[in-house]
Amino acid sequence: MPAKVFNSCGQASEAERHTAKAIGEELDRLGFDFYIAVEEVSLRGLKENIFEQLASSEYFLFVDFPRERLDNGDERRGSLFSHQELAIASFLDMPVLAFRHHDVKELDGLARFLHMNSVPFGDVDLLPALVQEQVRTRGWDPNWKNALWVERPDYLDIDVVNNEQRPARFFHLPVINNHRSKTATNCIGYVESIGRVDSSEAIPHLLVELRWAGSIVPSVAIPPKHTRFLDVGFVYHDQPGIMLLNSFATSFRFGEPLIGPGKFRVTYLVVADGFAPARSTVEVTLSDDFNSVEVIQADHT
Repeated sequence: MPAKVFNSCGQASEAERHTAKAIGEELDRLGFDFYIAVEEVSLRGLKENIFEQLASSEYFLFVDFPRERLDNGDERRGSLFSHQELAIASFLDMPVLAFRHHDVKELDGLARFLHMNSVPFGDVDLLPALVQEQVRTRGWDPNWKNALWVERPDYLDIDVVNNEQRPARFFHLPVINNHRSKTATNCIGYVESIGRVDSSEAIPHLLVELRWAGSIVPSVAIPPKHTRFLDVGFVYHDQPGIMLLNSFATSFRFGEPLIGPGKFRVTYLVVADGFAPARSTVEVTLSDDFNSVEVIQADHT
């Protein structure tokens, strides 16, 4: 999953649309994912496209094409839609790389307050190569994401559970902070939903914080490019038909165990300050035969 660039580039003419596409192709060659913003005129479009795409992007590329002439007759204003997107990117504290057509008034609109040091350009045919040069110069890195990522489940066999000399298998979800520099703080894990695979029956449950491996508190920090392990649950070797959730519940009313035999579909949710929620759905197979017990990944987002 490469870093994504939100390409805020005017689409008012065929030349501008061609330039936006050429910039996207250049970003793709550099190893980035990208989204080319399209002007949205409805609140629903802004929410479903612009807001969501900005929130899931790591970088913001701002190209200010000229629009109507200003009162002085010599300069033009920039693109209203691009400046609106710039305002949201600024609120989200995204790294910004800005390019300004030489006909656009310098320090126009929001650019006056952000001190972006926009790179001027004239010939739009040369803009994609200029973008490539500046992306390299600014050190934009395609190999990171502003996201938590949940890896495939793993397990560990131990001999002591709650001071009992009773072998059990603990299943974990590795949670990786893919950000290059920001620590994920206040990371908390939950079971979001439970269902039976064979009947598609949803199993009611109440939310309760899950444990992190090696921690006695429900909230942990994950430094950049590091991993913490969320406890999925555990199964006693001598009672393989039941999986107990390793949670901070004070009673089985919260975090009720999965009782087999059978196959269950469980979605886990991880939230953290400053990061989008991360989810992972696993399939849990419980059986009277311990060797048949397994937890495998179904999907994750």
